[in-house]
Amino acid sequence: MENDELKAYIDGCNQSLSTAIPMLYEASFFKIYVKFQAYLSNVFENYCVGIASGQGYCPQRKLAFTDKEHLRAILKGDKQYVEYIKKIEALSKHIFIDNPFNIIFDVTDNLTVMNQMMALRNYIAHESGESKTKYIKTCLGNGQFVEPAEYLIKKNRRLSKSNYTIFIGKIVELSDMILERPLV
Repeated sequence: MENDELKAYIDGCNQSLSTAIPMLYEASFFKIYVKFQAYLSNVFENYCVGIASGQGYCPQRKLAFTDKEHLRAILKGDKQYVEYIKKIEALSKHIFIDNPFNIIFDVTDNLTVMNQMMALRNYIAHESGESKTKYIKTCLGNGQFVEPAEYLIKKNRRLSKSNYTIFIGKIVELSDMILERPLV
């Protein structure tokens, strides 16, 4: 998936929300976040095997994987599924000299929003006790439980924007930033 495809998908979702019922915010956020995860995974894999972004940026690597199959074999280990976000956070600093993913995991504001989005996504997907507890802690500050749709529509007092708008804006911002040479 290319960055333009991700942004076009987001625009389509946002247009359909203008007169939407609250539950659609939850569904749109979920689908957009899943697309963002796939996008990050694709960019990470490309960079790991030396494929440049559409903007011509290719980070210098400490480790040179021969192809995506080689990379995936290392990432998977004995598991069938790769949790790419966790792998990117844990391993990118060991793979790249100028880590393009630092902007996500080493900038406090970005990491906070990423953790909130991950907790929200996991609660929407699983509704388990564990994911609910993490959602309440990470997104609601251990406050009173509100359904994800209500949380997404709610305005952030500090930024005067809905949580949905903040999250989607951050996805677009980060998707652009990892395609460019990081500022050191």
